[in-house]
Amino acid sequence: MRHDLNAVDNELVDLIYSSLLEETSWQQFLDRLAMTIPEGRSTLFFHDRASGAGAFSLQSGLTEQQVNDYNNYYSRLNPWMPKALKRQIGVGVTASQMLAHDELEKTEFYNDYLLPMGAKSAVGVTILRDQDRSFFLSVLTCRKEHNQNLPSAQLLTRLAPHLARVFQHYQAASIHRSVAQAGTRLLDLFDVGVVVVGAGGAIKTISPRAQAMLDEGIDIRLSFSGKLQIHSSVANRMLYRVLGSCNQAPKFQTFLLDNIRMTIIGVQKDQLSSLFEGPTAVLLLEPRSNRYSPADLRDFSNRYMLTAAETRALRGLFSGKSVDGIAADAGLSRETIRSQVKSLYAKANVRSHVELLRLVTFLSSN
Repeated sequence: MRHDLNAVDNELVDLIYSSLLEETSWQQFLDRLAMTIPEGRSTLFFHDRASGAGAFSLQSGLTEQQVNDYNNYYSRLNPWMPKALKRQIGVGVTASQMLAHDELEKTEFYNDYLLPMGAKSAVGVTILRDQDRSFFLSVLTCRKEHNQNLPSAQLLTRLAPHLARVFQHYQAASIHRSVAQAGTRLLDLFDVGVVVVGAGGAIKTISPRAQAMLDEGIDIRLSFSGKLQIHSSVANRMLYRVLGSCNQAPKFQTFLLDNIRMTIIGVQKDQLSSLFEGPTAVLLLEPRSNRYSPADLRDFSNRYMLTAAETRALRGLFSGKSVDGIAADAGLSRETIRSQVKSLYAKANVRSHVELLRLVTFLSSN
């Protein structure tokens, strides 16, 4: 089955933030993720380096016995863990990048645990790491070839910054217990200001940190009629597109304002919820005290293995220059720079300057 990757990305990101706000459940997110790969079984889980054991905290497609077997025994035998505990955070990988498949086939984990359920390989990503405990998102699959599973690994890379943002304050507890507490604790514990906005720009919920930013009135304020207003006309139009009836509005987009970095997320609901509750948008507000530094872009360049020319294009874009401006500074033709920008987009798996901005925004904040 062919998938519209942009639609799948938007749907899954929307489910992440909807789960954050209890508009839906993490089970729905995992169920939908499992559907993106043949015979997929998805799980959010952790592994503790000190004890050498871990547990499937939330999962889709596994029986209760399979979960218990992993938690009580096979987590200690998981042959992917030695490299998974050291791999780069936020970068999705295929199982064969952790351990060659012919070596995997020699293990008890493969023959007695994976094969009986029909699984032969997996893709995974490290969401965050806290001292000895690492948190992962993984999908088991019947496909074993690296090239077949690589698109799914790349999907996890794109989801990882959003998941890290949601789970970063739950590093000292299991994902299961943390998710159970999300509805009452998350807005107060979140690392950024959070504003939930309803129809007409009315504020439904606001975290203390976001309230402080609103009180300053520099980048956001309330109008005399009680509607949230963003001082950037572009961001303000985006917010009200999300809150309107326009189905073509992006599901999430990031803007750099004078003092804050703002991400606007449109939360989709089922028809019944939409009827009674109306549209909802979530604003994530981060102080711009840590603007993009040369180190941020250098790390991004290394992560995506950019060439010197592609890195020059990246720095130019993030300094606010146009393609023509970058070309003039480099003494090169516009078409040469356009080609380098296209190559940069391809390596980062984005399609526009906005998507590139969003990706660097999330990666630099982790």
